[in-house]
Amino acid sequence: MSLERRLLSISLLFSFIVVVGGVGYALIEGWPWADAFYMAVITVTTVGFGEVHPLTPAGRLFTAVLILLGVGGITYSFSTLINTVVAGELKGALEEHRMMRQINTMQDHYIVCGFGRVGYQVCLELRREARSLVVVDANETSIERAKAQGYPVVAGDAGSDHILQQAGIKRARGLVAAVDSDADNLLVVLTARSLNPELYIVARANLEDTEAKLLRAGADRVISPYTLGGRRLAQMLIRPDLVDFLDVVMHSESLELLLENFTVVQGSVLEGCSIGQVGIREKTGANVLGLIRRQGELIISPEASTVLYRGDVLIALGTRQQLQRLAQLVSEPQSGLSGPQEVG
Repeated sequence: MSLERRLLSISLLFSFIVVVGGVGYALIEGWPWADAFYMAVITVTTVGFGEVHPLTPAGRLFTAVLILLGVGGITYSFSTLINTVVAGELKGALEEHRMMRQINTMQDHYIVCGFGRVGYQVCLELRREARSLVVVDANETSIERAKAQGYPVVAGDAGSDHILQQAGIKRARGLVAAVDSDADNLLVVLTARSLNPELYIVARANLEDTEAKLLRAGADRVISPYTLGGRRLAQMLIRPDLVDFLDVVMHSESLELLLENFTVVQGSVLEGCSIGQVGIREKTGANVLGLIRRQGELIISPEASTVLYRGDVLIALGTRQQLQRLAQLVSEPQSGLSGPQEVG
């Protein structure tokens, strides 16, 4: 039972006892209603102001019963309130302790700063991708919403060193600055970058002028929800069937295709070999749509003869299982495959 309902029950209990007492004195002693209810109130609350009028033996017996009811009601009320408050605080403390233990064990997780409309959607997408995440927010309503959704939450200012350290920023893989204010997002990016220079940071910008500032502050990418929303609306107007097709392909539970990026690391079976030589399509089923060279050059639909070097990023399309096989292939060490080596 909630605290509000318990308080209502206690109020109704005392009101009932006072009404019974007032009616009893009026009937037994024949007192005016004002005197009868006044006597009932001071008797139930045991304040000891004395009798309003001398009592008959029947009135004294009724008073004794009324005192017992009042003392019992007061005892019940205090015990109920104390149990409610203590149990609620204890439950909250236990939940907070359990949540912090969970956060302290996380590795390579994502931190979502701000659980507003944008942050909420970010969390949904990360959960759909089965990624570990921590929500950081200072708004009590947003905190309760995040907890109700089952997300680990750190309550506080996301621009604070202490709060981000509680969220495990030094062990995190990425951070999203999705607070409503551009100034707050700028502070979050500055703080996060100072605490973890290797962290991948994506920031939200409401104004175009803020994008350059966020990049200078240390954000790797800056996204404007309004720009993305405008592009989406325009594409829906111009190419509605194409947009619907992409939504079905990318988000349907029965037919799910995903885009993923994979970095060629030193010693990988892909390093120094061509795409055709490795046989990515044949071994994994995934399609390589693009290649980003370490120097930043973008190659669309690379040919089978394209050689892969350390630091190159493959952009691949496939089902979750196909991409998992590609991830295993990328991490597989060289075992006799040879090919052209990087020059310089």
